[in-house]
Amino acid sequence: MRLNVNPTRMEMQRLKKSLVLARRGWKMLKDKQDELMRIFLEKKDVFFKLYRKCNEDMREILSLAIAGNAFLSGEKTSHLASLSGARLFLEAGVKNIFSLKVPDFHVKYSGKAITYKSAESVVYWDKAVEKASRLLPDIIAAGALLFEIQALCIEIASTRRRVNALEYIMIPNITETVKYINFKLEEMERANTVRLMKIKEIVRRH
Repeated sequence: MRLNVNPTRMEMQRLKKSLVLARRGWKMLKDKQDELMRIFLEKKDVFFKLYRKCNEDMREILSLAIAGNAFLSGEKTSHLASLSGARLFLEAGVKNIFSLKVPDFHVKYSGKAITYKSAESVVYWDKAVEKASRLLPDIIAAGALLFEIQALCIEIASTRRRVNALEYIMIPNITETVKYINFKLEEMERANTVRLMKIKEIVRRH
C-alpha cells in the first residue's frame, strides 16, 4: 500500500534512506530469528533427551522402592529417609542467550544420601535412594531448560512478527511509494518540457 506523502525529490530521498535502513533491519532480525531457532532446536533435543532419561530413572526408582517396601515397613522407610545427611542447595541466577535473559540454576550437594548402616536396610531401598539423589540435578536441569525453551519461543514469535512486518508491509509500502514519486516526478518533468517547448514556439513566432 502506497504511503500518503508529497511526491517531491526530498521526500523520495528520505524514503530511499528509510528503505535502506528497513532492509538492513530486516536482515539483522532475520539473522537473529535464524540463530534463535537454531538454539531452540538444540535445547529442545537436549530437553527431550533429559526428559526421557528422568522418566526412565523415575520408573526404576519406583520399582526399586516398591521392591524395598516389600521388606521394610512404612515406619522403617520413613525413619531411614530421616537419617539422610544429604543437603541440596539451589543457586538461582540469570544468564543471557542472544540478549535474552533466562533463569540459570546451579545445584550444590553436601553430605551423603545414605548414612545408616547397611544392616538396617535392603539393597533395593539403598539403590532407590542413590538413584533418587543423582536424579535431582537432572530434574532441575530439565526444568531450567524448559524455562529457556519457553522464553525462546516467545522471543522467536516476537522477532518473526517484526521480520514479517518489515518484509510484507513496510518494505513493499516504501518501495511502492518511491516508484510512485519517481513516476510523478518524471511526469512533472515531461509536463515542464512540453511547456518550455510551447513557450519557445510562442517566442519564436513573435
